[in-house]
Amino acid sequence: MAVLGHDQSEASDGAGDRVAEVRMHAWWRAVRARHVSDDGHRRRAGHIGELAIIVAWACFVGWPLLDLNPAMVPTGREFLSAIQSHHIWGVARQCGPCVMWNGAVRGGAPAFVDPYGSMLHPLVILASLGWGSINGAKLALVGAFIMAGVAQLWLGALVGLGRIARLWGACLVIAAGHLSGRAEIGTFGLVLSTAACSLVLPALVAAARSGRQCHVALLGLALGQALLAGQGYMQVAMALCLPLALLLLPRQEATPRMRLRGLLLGGVLGLALAAPLLVPLAHFVSAFTKDGDASFTAGQPLQWIPLNLVVDDADFFWSDALQKLPYPYLYVNYLGWIPASLALWGSIVMWRGQRRMALVLGMGALLPLWLASGVPLQWLAQLLPDAIAALRYFPVMAGLAIPPLVVLAAVAVEHALERLRNRLHVSAGIGQHSVAFGLDGRWVLLPVLLLALHGPWRFGQQWLQLMPLAPDVEVVLGALTTPELQWVNTPFGEHFYVTPAVDRGLKLALGVRPWDWRDRPLPTAWLESFRENPPDGLTPIGAVGGIQILRGPPETQYAQVIGNDGGRTACRGSGRGGDLDIECPAHPAGRLIVHEYTWSGWWAEVDGRPADLIGATWLELEVPADARQIRLRYRPWDVPLGVVLALAALGFSGMLIWRDRAGVAVGG
Repeated sequence: MAVLGHDQSEASDGAGDRVAEVRMHAWWRAVRARHVSDDGHRRRAGHIGELAIIVAWACFVGWPLLDLNPAMVPTGREFLSAIQSHHIWGVARQCGPCVMWNGAVRGGAPAFVDPYGSMLHPLVILASLGWGSINGAKLALVGAFIMAGVAQLWLGALVGLGRIARLWGACLVIAAGHLSGRAEIGTFGLVLSTAACSLVLPALVAAARSGRQCHVALLGLALGQALLAGQGYMQVAMALCLPLALLLLPRQEATPRMRLRGLLLGGVLGLALAAPLLVPLAHFVSAFTKDGDASFTAGQPLQWIPLNLVVDDADFFWSDALQKLPYPYLYVNYLGWIPASLALWGSIVMWRGQRRMALVLGMGALLPLWLASGVPLQWLAQLLPDAIAALRYFPVMAGLAIPPLVVLAAVAVEHALERLRNRLHVSAGIGQHSVAFGLDGRWVLLPVLLLALHGPWRFGQQWLQLMPLAPDVEVVLGALTTPELQWVNTPFGEHFYVTPAVDRGLKLALGVRPWDWRDRPLPTAWLESFRENPPDGLTPIGAVGGIQILRGPPETQYAQVIGNDGGRTACRGSGRGGDLDIECPAHPAGRLIVHEYTWSGWWAEVDGRPADLIGATWLELEVPADARQIRLRYRPWDVPLGVVLALAALGFSGMLIWRDRAGVAVGG
């Protein structure tokens, strides 16, 4: 666990260089010996204490988010649409397997297919089940800060940092702008995925350097939870950075192949752990579509991107200065001048003592910054034009540069602490009497380290505040609540209606979602709400403040039988998620149309007898005259398969950890 250990460096040209190199290696060995000794005596208590400090600091940074009043929500305007998929766990409490279908927005969709939602991440599942969608998401954000801090603490330990340096680095990461800045617009998944992907870096380093079975298992667990964290931007950046681990493989002839097998096994475990998302997504990916930007207009030239690490002027990020878009959440990665300067110093120190690790950390910082410029993505777009063009807001990838930069800064702090140990000497005398004593010079660094933490914390607080939910939200949603399952529309583009609406069981015909199904028409709303200029053909039925409530034409019913004679009979729909029950009054034989998208996985019963679904877009089936009870259930094969694969991978990871013996590598 050290910066500790060194690569054979090339022979220096001059004797002075050789002396300096020997001294640097001797210094690393002394640091390692001291830290190993400390860990040997007080390891468990020390680790618990460090984790307690990380949790306390994360709670301090995210203190506004710990207000568990569901009417108080983060100020980011898209927060309440970004967490809409979390509501499925409230549905799961009501009807169990029906959770596999999300019928809340835009015609419905397989609930586990959403690659931008974070609903399958363990942190989100636990928080949503315990505290609901809104409060659970606020607590999960604080949990993401803790996760980022733990990842940095682990990375600091792997490169051999002492307790002060690695704790300082972990606290700095928690307060840094790559997390708080993403909250500016309220994109929950960006905060969580940035923290989740940060956890992969130390797991990757540990598995590449040691090859131990427990580290391979931890790599799989880290990769799995990162893939489930949502959005996709950070996961793409993480995948492009993973090959850097090859630089850490040992040079002995047999060992690299053995370690490489361990890394590959960790990757397979990670994919299997994410199978509840990946298997359904692979099943439906051909029908998936998303707006793209083939010109990559959000990219900022690489020469300006490092300035985002040291600029703490919010007005700058709201402007288009230095060839960026006026959207702060894309570019805020604030660290401050002190950590940025220390990172440069630390890279020099580490290069002298452990070159391959210095190379991995340096490239691990530069590659995400380069990705944020869009240049490598333009190259990749020549191979996968639609998939890469869908990454419209790729500048957020620069956030993955923060952990390696911070650990380099912490290396400089460690170096300074060692240099200043017992370096201050004070002497005083009167006449022939004098007193001399030494002071620990490390105290000189304390104000600098605290100042380096204060800057990011102060700057980030503006993005982590709460505001009260507008009082007319509940009133408008009450006016849009229907006794059946008709589709409705909240005011267009107003994100703060979305999660409160789906939590109430409303079905939003338009809603807000960054992706869609290819060639599928949206359902028509039974009730609509507009602030101004409603379209023709709707019947006004009331108003809430300045918002008009209007009803659509009769054909916008959720379910109806179109008789063979051309007549229409409205039916009543009830249920949640993938459990739909339709009750119809007396009607002639005809076709039942339920305005819910049809996909493989749906089956139907008419008055207890199986029936075939025949629609290409909606759930449709032929019904005999006076059929009364129609049951529709979504029970796909892909979700159970994904869950089985994840449980198997989880069990195998547990077995690897249980069987692990110190120094035993995978395949050894």
